[in-house]
Amino acid sequence: MQTLTSMSDSWVAFDSGITSVSRKHLEETIVNHAAKLGLTLDWLITHQLTSGARRVAFTISSPDKKRLHKLLNDLNSHFPNFAGNDELNGLINQSTSKISGRVVVFPLDIDVTTSVTAETLIKKSGIDSVIAIGEELPAKAQIHINGYLRPTLNNGKLELYVERVAGGDFSPVERETAHECCGGHEDEGPISL
Repeated sequence: MQTLTSMSDSWVAFDSGITSVSRKHLEETIVNHAAKLGLTLDWLITHQLTSGARRVAFTISSPDKKRLHKLLNDLNSHFPNFAGNDELNGLINQSTSKISGRVVVFPLDIDVTTSVTAETLIKKSGIDSVIAIGEELPAKAQIHINGYLRPTLNNGKLELYVERVAGGDFSPVERETAHECCGGHEDEGPISL
């Protein structure tokens, strides 16, 4: 695939400015509020900021510039935004150049509740490569998506890391509920704007 700027000419960046809410809940907040505004997102990418307090920022893309900027204004009025324009513009550059970021929303034309081969996943999504951890990915390997994909941007590519699971097939390394660590936080809902 080409650089992401060819897919949409409209990007914004947003710094949540908070450390007390999980990344997952912030992601859900953005996706839900975009839907409420009637905004279709092309890309939603998370970035871990480490200057000052460790927090999550987002780059968001949609061809609907008017609604996209309404979303950004709503987010900025609800959350403190500590990043400066240079830092936020740098995040947009990292996203459009596929340098770094964790991708939540991206072009995808498959049923995410099924199993597919890496070849199908690459053909029908924005994913450029599927990488098996600790081994070579067999050509016909089945990847159980389980309704949750979070590939990463790295060195000009959108990459999905997978690992072998019981039964010999593969599954994305990042799972929606990887383990029982949340201590009841899973019942938290997205923030209403």
